[in-house]
Amino acid sequence: MYLEHWELKEKPFENTPDPRFFFQSDQHREALMRILYAIHEAKGAALLTGEYGCGKTTLMRTVINEIDPHLFPVVLLTNPRWSAEELLREILYQLGTDEIPDRKNEVLHLINDHLYKNVTAGKHTVLMVDEAQVIEDPMTFEELRLLLNFQLNDRFMLSLLFAGQPELRDKMRKLPQLVQRVAVKYHLVPLNLEESIKYIDYRMALAGSLREVFSRDALKDIYSYSGGTPRKINNLCDLALAIGAGNRLTTVDRDLVRSIVDSETSGGSYEW
Repeated sequence: MYLEHWELKEKPFENTPDPRFFFQSDQHREALMRILYAIHEAKGAALLTGEYGCGKTTLMRTVINEIDPHLFPVVLLTNPRWSAEELLREILYQLGTDEIPDRKNEVLHLINDHLYKNVTAGKHTVLMVDEAQVIEDPMTFEELRLLLNFQLNDRFMLSLLFAGQPELRDKMRKLPQLVQRVAVKYHLVPLNLEESIKYIDYRMALAGSLREVFSRDALKDIYSYSGGTPRKINNLCDLALAIGAGNRLTTVDRDLVRSIVDSETSGGSYEW
């Protein structure tokens, strides 16, 4: 544990989707606003894509944190490697049905009943599918699309949010009927240098740091080695804080960052 050495209240660079550590770069703020718009205006489907480690899951958890749970009940599918029927049963379970019927048409009837009850109670159901690029069966996408047919004359009875890596877009392009239902799209890219430095400073301050722990040169190298990908920044910064504390350093400087990179690459060029 390095918290005492660096005078921190908690670890600043954990790779968990904690909304408190959601860094609102311009693009992350824009993505958040678009998705919240799709939910509040019942726009049907939304699509969030991004490179590995760019903050998609944290953004989704932030969306959940931003909406009123009493008005927007959420079904969250975090590992959608189910068959189409298994996925429907999981949705029904998360909507609050413990005894799931065997027949698919009965499952669909109950899902429709739940959605309708929510609408009549002034609620709007949100279905989030994280890591949606792992879905292999086109029928799974088709069943999700068909859920958007549950609608009243003037509105959808649920909002469907897909989040995944860039290959998700390629898969969805083969499903034009689903793509036509996607009202909001956004793609996240790695942070630039200025954003990466602000990201590190933000997380350190949130964790309780009252001084500059990382030198400016170290921050530039962290950006260079990580390519601006938040998850890679987290890994390198966390290790730097741990090793720096073990060596009783007062600052994470360029030499420390480079020594970590060199040790992990056995003296070769550094590539993620």
